[in-house]
Amino acid sequence: MTEHIKIREKNKSDDVQIEVILDECFGQNRRNRTVYLYRKIPPLKYLSLVSCKINDPSIVIGTISFYPVLVNKIKFLLLGPLAVKLNYQGQGFGKLLIEKGINLATSKGEKICFVSGDYKYYKDFGFYKLNDKNLNIKTLGPLSYDHLLICELKKGALNLLPKNSEILPMG
Repeated sequence: MTEHIKIREKNKSDDVQIEVILDECFGQNRRNRTVYLYRKIPPLKYLSLVSCKINDPSIVIGTISFYPVLVNKIKFLLLGPLAVKLNYQGQGFGKLLIEKGINLATSKGEKICFVSGDYKYYKDFGFYKLNDKNLNIKTLGPLSYDHLLICELKKGALNLLPKNSEILPMG
């Protein structure tokens, strides 16, 4: 089903298409959301990916970014935004972006990834609710779905987190 999908690193020339997709998925007021307080610096280049059809890689179908954040003075990742054109949702474009992003992050030695999102969707990629891991991590404001999810990319990395802490933006 996903053999027609290509994942590649985002190019500067993709920016206009990505903005259209993000507005379509999250609305033009999306920058007022709490997660944008964590996006003051550019996302990690090697983790800024797009999905497209293999036969037309210039047309962006989906996008994902990962931003560095700090918890207890240790750098971790914040996944997002993840967005797929509405008429392509449910066809694997987002799923492959997450899988590729998580695999790349793990291969580069990243330890933990957070996401503000729907647990029912992200649990299939190894994300847990914070309270399932007995963690209380405060944010700079309310997050979508009122949930901050966590994924351990390196075995034992959750031990780096105190039970009560705060996630802060870098920069």
